Amino acid sequence: MERRAPGPAGAATAQPGLFQQKCGRCHKRAGPLVREHLALAEGTLVGVESGQELRAFMRRHFGRPSAAEIEAIHAALLAIARGEGRFQVRCGICHESAERLARDTLVIEDGSLRGRYSGRDIAEYLLGHGTDSAGEAAFFADVLRRQRPPRP
Repeated sequence: MERRAPGPAGAATAQPGLFQQKCGRCHKRAGPLVREHLALAEGTLVGVESGQELRAFMRRHFGRPSAAEIEAIHAALLAIARGEGRFQVRCGICHESAERLARDTLVIEDGSLRGRYSGRDIAEYLLGHGTDSAGEAAFFADVLRRQRPPRP
C-alpha cells in the first residue's frame, strides 16, 4: 500500500464545497485528512490504520452521505492524494488553502478560471507566479478550478 501516488490530480467533485458541507464540522480541511489518515491502494482510498476502503466506511459514517455524495467526496479526496499535496508544498507558504484562495479571489466566466478583480486568466497568471512550466501552471489552475462552481 502506498502512502501517496505520483501523478496529476484525478477526477474531482462536481460539487465544490461538498467536503466542507458534509465533513468540515469534524475534519476541518481535506488535505490534512488525506495526508494523515488515508492512503492509496489500487486506485482507491483506504484508512491508514484500518485498511478499510473509504467509500465503504463513509456509508456508515456520521451524517450518512448519499451514494452520490460519497462518490463526489471520494473523487475530491482522491485528487488530493494523487496531487501529493503539491498545492500545500508550493503555495501554502502564502495561501492557506486552495479552497479559500479560489473562493475568495477567483471566478469561472465563460468556462475560464479568472481573477475575480483582475479578470486575468489564472493559468496564464500562474506562469509568472511561482510555476516553472505551462504544465505546472495548468495543474495548479485545475486544482483551483475544482474549488469553484460555475456561476449560475
